Amino acid sequence: MGEGSDEVVASSSPLHMEASLLFPSKGIEIDFNDMIGEKNITTKRFMFSENSLCRLQEDISRDCVFKPTRVEAVTALIWKSALEAARTTEATHNGSSLMLHAVNIRGRMLPPLPENSLGNLYVPAISPLFEVDKEMKVELQDLAKVVRRTIKMVDGDYVSKFQGDGQELMEALEPILQLLYLMIEEGVPCYTFSSWVRLGFYDTNFGWGKPNWVCTIGVPIRNVIFLMPSCSDDGGIEAWVTLNESHMPHFETNPLLLQFASFDP
Repeated sequence: MGEGSDEVVASSSPLHMEASLLFPSKGIEIDFNDMIGEKNITTKRFMFSENSLCRLQEDISRDCVFKPTRVEAVTALIWKSALEAARTTEATHNGSSLMLHAVNIRGRMLPPLPENSLGNLYVPAISPLFEVDKEMKVELQDLAKVVRRTIKMVDGDYVSKFQGDGQELMEALEPILQLLYLMIEEGVPCYTFSSWVRLGFYDTNFGWGKPNWVCTIGVPIRNVIFLMPSCSDDGGIEAWVTLNESHMPHFETNPLLLQFASFDP
């Protein structure tokens, strides 16, 4: 119970536990060890207020045929800023990169699952290889278009391939295997995003009141970005960005990023 409250906390939405039945183990192992436990990386928190997000969305929509969501807009801006930092820092960087978004599949399955289904119910949405000449400027609206197309690719048909066997399953795994090859063998950076913006953390109450602030932690993997809801409950977003230590000074001083974001020095 919260302080001064007689209310008994109870769950009005029982958890659904069918994830393991829908996605039984396939006995397939993919080695991510080369991506974990890296050194010379750093994590910083960048805050986007509701007002700055609205401005960012409007700026992108002026050059696009659509208005991006808050998550799409922040993803495109961070991807652009991080890619420019990498190109500035590394003389051998050829301008290529990839973007991965962990997509919640509860509402995308056929039929859709309840939002309170328990389990890691997500699949990776992986962009095509984004290539730009070393001398060319990366345009924000171009990245926003890639982000939208990549996330929209995750639909009921796409998800069903992960439930299948044989050829269907291999079709679903092929982008992941190609991603690992490009990252590990070719050195192409992949900027990995996971949005927790709509998971309702600030509605959680274990009996002593709702949280004042919910955060994540830095992970020892470069180019990983977690998007969290703002603690001010104003529609803002906190981005927890992990980059190579040599890239971060260029990232956090990017003029376009600083038009919309503030950060902890």
